[in-house]
Amino acid sequence: MPPLKLIACDPIVGLPRKPYPWLRPDVPDLLGELARLQISTAIVRHRQCLENFAHWGNAVLARETAAHANLIPAVSLTPDGAPDAHDFDAAFRDALGRGARVGWISPKEHMFSPRPWCSGRLYAACAAARLPLLLDYRQLTLDEVDEIMTAHPDLRLILVQVPRLGRHRALYALLERHPSLHLCLSSAYSVHEGLNDLVRKFGHTRFVWGSNYPEAEGGASVTLLMYADIPDAARAAIAHGNIERLLAEVKS
Repeated sequence: MPPLKLIACDPIVGLPRKPYPWLRPDVPDLLGELARLQISTAIVRHRQCLENFAHWGNAVLARETAAHANLIPAVSLTPDGAPDAHDFDAAFRDALGRGARVGWISPKEHMFSPRPWCSGRLYAACAAARLPLLLDYRQLTLDEVDEIMTAHPDLRLILVQVPRLGRHRALYALLERHPSLHLCLSSAYSVHEGLNDLVRKFGHTRFVWGSNYPEAEGGASVTLLMYADIPDAARAAIAHGNIERLLAEVKS
């Protein structure tokens, strides 16, 4: 059996204010990790979008990933757009014009509400462009996820850092209610037979894979997928096929 193609959807690079004692999570380190674990491609966010300024961090990420075809930069979005114009529509069109294929938001760090009354224009734009939107599970409540998806049912929202909570009753209910909701599954979701159960219940088209870089040893995420008792077609879809389809369907 040939090696499984892997695309990691959740890495974040850049030095935090409180540094990791054991690594320097920059682009060269990530590239080394991809090579070590035989991960072909990574969708990358930059910590400078959190520690400093969202739109400046986007520019840093674009420079740092420009020479690496296997790194896909995720553009950090805010509901007010980029200064000095603070025109969300113009900023979003500019991001698409520059080739953006995936976005992400961080409501807590950027001090805005994820609820539709504040961020609805952002969600509507992403839905219209079919732009996948990454959102850390820890950034909002599941009631807010339900509110977002109810207001914007076509939004391709991908929750990352989905935690280990056994058979996650609330997530199962959300997946049943919202067909466009996706989960990025990594070692953070180390539920016994959890991936098997998700695939049995919901099929395999709504799950993508993450390496949990730099928060955890990436081999654990590889093991989660490789040893799951799921059909090979489902394994390949989660490993790379689903995210490749989502990226290909973006309307630029």
